[in-house]
Amino acid sequence: MRNTLVGGALAIVLLAVLFAAATYGRRPAVIAGPQGELKDDFVGQQKFGSWALICNEAKTFPRSPSNGRTGNSEGTEPKEGPPPGWKLPRCIVGLVLHNPKNPQDEIRVTFRHISFRRVLALFVRLPHDEAAAGDAVMARFDSREWDIPVRCNPRFCLAIQSIKFADVPAVQQAKTFAIAFHPSGSDKAALIPVPTEGLGDALKTMRRLNH
Repeated sequence: MRNTLVGGALAIVLLAVLFAAATYGRRPAVIAGPQGELKDDFVGQQKFGSWALICNEAKTFPRSPSNGRTGNSEGTEPKEGPPPGWKLPRCIVGLVLHNPKNPQDEIRVTFRHISFRRVLALFVRLPHDEAAAGDAVMARFDSREWDIPVRCNPRFCLAIQSIKFADVPAVQQAKTFAIAFHPSGSDKAALIPVPTEGLGDALKTMRRLNH
């Protein structure tokens, strides 16, 4: 029963992530001016150092025919869905990098909030010639490090790491950030430094606007 409930919760989280990716995959047309305190209803794109904060209009989470309640095959009480009026996180923070050895390949590094609790998550998107399913991407913030498994679809490969609330300050305050992976067909790891200028302010602003 516990596995059923956990599986149901993960399915809801995955649905939220996929819906957000489809809804917010396109940049809004409105571009903000000089950086300042953004209003709570901000829609557009704002630069924070090397990072871009991108916000769309708020969208309500799509409810299932069961009105957001998820049942299971054991006849137990269905698990509650999102709280009434809950809206999908509408802002993301990201940048685009290029592997120096393959400058034509884009590596997209994005932070977004997932699940009903607004858990911070790191998304690293790689082209197929840089990764394969079953590989791992290493993400290092100062001395804090994660090895993130890679999953692939026909278009790209993706590594997703949720970040515990206790670890968020370490990410926001990091002086150094790097990602490493083994490009397909190569025995040598590619280590790519990621700029941290503006990252902390961008993540703090994203959290405020996503609540």
